[in-house]
Amino acid sequence: MPALLLYLLQVNGALLLFYAGYWLVLRRLTFYTLNRWYLLFAVGFSVAYPLVDVSAWLARPVAATTLALGETWTYLPTATTPTFSYWTALEGVYWVGVGILLVRLLAQLAALYRIRRASHPAQWHGQQYRRVGAAVNPFSFGRTIYLNPAQHAPAELPAILRHEQVHVRQWHTADVLLAQLTQALCWFNPGAWLLRRAVQENLEFITDRAVLRAGLLDAKAYQYSLLKLSTLAPSAALANHFTFLTLKNRIAMMNKKRSATAYLGLYALLVPGLALVALACAPQGEPTGDEMEAETTSSARFDAVSDSTLFFLDGKPSDKAAVKATPNIEIVQVHGAGGRFMGEFGPGIKRIILVITKAGENSPATKAFRQKYGFQTRAEFEKEQAERPAKEAREREEIRQRDEKLKQQPKPLYILDGEPVEEEEISQLRSITIESVNVLKDKQATEKYGERGRNGVILVETKKHQQFTN
Repeated sequence: MPALLLYLLQVNGALLLFYAGYWLVLRRLTFYTLNRWYLLFAVGFSVAYPLVDVSAWLARPVAATTLALGETWTYLPTATTPTFSYWTALEGVYWVGVGILLVRLLAQLAALYRIRRASHPAQWHGQQYRRVGAAVNPFSFGRTIYLNPAQHAPAELPAILRHEQVHVRQWHTADVLLAQLTQALCWFNPGAWLLRRAVQENLEFITDRAVLRAGLLDAKAYQYSLLKLSTLAPSAALANHFTFLTLKNRIAMMNKKRSATAYLGLYALLVPGLALVALACAPQGEPTGDEMEAETTSSARFDAVSDSTLFFLDGKPSDKAAVKATPNIEIVQVHGAGGRFMGEFGPGIKRIILVITKAGENSPATKAFRQKYGFQTRAEFEKEQAERPAKEAREREEIRQRDEKLKQQPKPLYILDGEPVEEEEISQLRSITIESVNVLKDKQATEKYGERGRNGVILVETKKHQQFTN
């Protein structure tokens, strides 16, 4: 399955799971602010958790490493030609659906912009809003309230404006936009549509409670005003509405007795419980073609090993068949058999292969084996590889400096059969023609050859009266 579809499967599964928890447990509780944060967490967690490698909490996933201590095996994955498949078609259908929903979202934003262009700034008893000429429901979007005061009695305006102030001050527009975007990206998931509706409904519960607490209207008068406003034309789809189709639920929640504080424990149990279920049920990624080919190639490498090789698996003696059948191989270390191995296992052993799995990399047996036989740890190997360029550069510089010193040293006097010659002539002599080579130093050289012998004298005598053939 392509990575995108696997990711969407995890995201939408978690959304359904969290919405089910809300519907079955939380929606009838009067902890509306907690419900708001629960729904926001549901979206954020669902989007983020598939990006976290859960297996990393249990074992460190590191690409298999070959620490070449005598032999190196190299694997180059072959490129495959992409072909059309049903998965490709399914991805195409998904993006078409996303495109349609995003275009719809942009159209709704454009409708809001037109309403703003047609409205005018106004205020009522110091409260800023924009006066709308059309006969639409009062609504707010972002930090702005839109209202047609001609449609309402003066006694209704305080409650209406108070309602929209709650939406504005608590940034409810951000919740609505997030829910709309989630719906667009997860359009095929009924849970995304139901979650968006739950978000908008819960925001209205929050504002209804704030209005009643302000004491501007009693509960019955406020509910009657909601019923009256439901007869007006709907406002923009993205706006925080003063009312909506689930008016019955709003009135029922206003009349509901406040939930006991003991029910707060449900949040402490439900949120981590659902998160753990989502993590536990997350489908594991299937191995890619390269990974499967690498596994096959690794098996073939073991097939090529001769019988003069000893295998150790996680520090314990093993054999080629057991190593080939071992999954999750992390490291393969190859070592030439030195005196310690030959003394312990016999002179016929030429090579040692230490195979380490993910689970056994830090096991006591592996550590003891490495320490006993001098196998590097991963950290030692990586440190050596990191330091190698600098070490090689230092060695090259040392060689260069030695060469420079040799070039700068004074050359001795070369005497061939009693006659002074150049160094090049001496170097061209065949060893079979040389009878003897003597070296004179210091006082011995200067006494015989004077100042010319101050750097030493090399006396070369060739074999006389003989002919040499190639």
